[in-house]
Amino acid sequence: MLQAIPESDVEKALQAHGANCDAILRAIAHRRGARRHPPADLPAYLSLSAAEPWHHDVYRRFHDIIDTPVFDYISKTKRGWLIVGDRRAEIAARILLVVEHYGLGVGMMVLHAHQMRAQHIPMEIFENGQTQSLCGPTERLHGSRRESVLYVPVRRFRTNPARLAQLNIAKPRGLWDASRIVSHEKDRNPCFYCSAAEINPSEVIIDIPAARLGLSRNYSLGFTYAPFGNPVRVLHFLAWDCAENPFNMSRTPMTISDLVGMTRHINVSIRDFFAGTGIEAPVVDGISNGWAGNSIYHQHFQFFRAEYPPPITDATLLSPEPLLVRDDVQISRVSWETPVYKISADDSVNVGIVGNDIAGAWRLDGGRAKVEYRKFREGYVPVDSDKVPVHTQNLYVPGRYLGKEVYFILRDKRKIDYEPRRKDFVDGGRKYRSQPKKNIGVLEATGTMIVDDYRSFEQMKNWEPRNISVQIDNMAHAISPDPNRVAKLERTIQDLFQ
Repeated sequence: MLQAIPESDVEKALQAHGANCDAILRAIAHRRGARRHPPADLPAYLSLSAAEPWHHDVYRRFHDIIDTPVFDYISKTKRGWLIVGDRRAEIAARILLVVEHYGLGVGMMVLHAHQMRAQHIPMEIFENGQTQSLCGPTERLHGSRRESVLYVPVRRFRTNPARLAQLNIAKPRGLWDASRIVSHEKDRNPCFYCSAAEINPSEVIIDIPAARLGLSRNYSLGFTYAPFGNPVRVLHFLAWDCAENPFNMSRTPMTISDLVGMTRHINVSIRDFFAGTGIEAPVVDGISNGWAGNSIYHQHFQFFRAEYPPPITDATLLSPEPLLVRDDVQISRVSWETPVYKISADDSVNVGIVGNDIAGAWRLDGGRAKVEYRKFREGYVPVDSDKVPVHTQNLYVPGRYLGKEVYFILRDKRKIDYEPRRKDFVDGGRKYRSQPKKNIGVLEATGTMIVDDYRSFEQMKNWEPRNISVQIDNMAHAISPDPNRVAKLERTIQDLFQ
């Protein structure tokens, strides 16, 4: 039985969107009985050089979902937005059927294709009278040890509400329906994950119950409109704690095992889906910033296909003597300017368990020291619950090993920025000054620096690869925790598992 729409709501809609009535009616009439893009209208991303055989195969097999529009029309006025023919719930349900049949990774590949077609993930931007493609090779400067400095144009629009509204990616903040905005923080800062249905009209989100994948928590998953690189290639999506009272980014007993487990599920399903087809399957890595390099309160992971693998995975950087060998588990330190450890095992379950133990030991070693997890709005007086433990971690799970390896980076919440000193030059002289970097996360900590300011990137274009390596070393050194604390943790690890 259909529920009647309150007369007051109808009146408000007519008052706010009456000027667009003709366009709304045309959109409804045009889509009635035709709930897909025209068959001849192939997605633009398939014609790009960035599209690979797996893109074409996914579209061939799931075009009925990928071709379903998110909505028929958006009526935009100064008083609000009205989405006509909202199909997000329908699309999410169909994606979940793909997940049930083929696995999580395949479902996310289909959703990736859909979100590109729906332009939640933009393929191009219009600026200064010109159209700029976002799908060419990501601009990269490389170091002498495979380090990368990347410039990703779309990321500079993350704080440009007008541009995001123009692209139907996000509503202007003043038009949000307050009743649909969720907050978990004391200062009532909106949760951009739990409020996504109101804020991002083109974003489709799926919810995965914990029991489905043997995880500790339920998770929601969706795609970012500002990926780490070429939007066609990188397959960059997020998973966040789906709960009325979600965890924040502090370490929980299952943080690492859930990340390892999800990375494994994603890649196993993709590998199996393409088995026997002759098509090279994409490999998806998983990461978590903890409290270091993260600006979101809500606990979440990120998954992406790295265009340029991080240098820390080079086996030649491993210490010749492992820190610990126990049964099938091995822990080795990586030769890096900040403490990085590779945890490996024959079974991904053991990697997650050992990683959880190490995270707990590092957290306790920080004692009772706490700091505010972010800068709060002017006039708000932080309370004790706005503070978090200083010891946190970055995590990097390479997808190719199906959860049998994780890189654990020790972090201190008080050390997240790199502000070059007057003597910090990358060429040993006085020509090339080291570049600053705010809010250093797992990518920068492991050798991939994403530069948001193109002027800074332009300066670095003149550098030699060895200068890039010095820049990465300088950043890593700046975030390195107290060496005495690090040494104590290594002794604890040896005692814990002996």
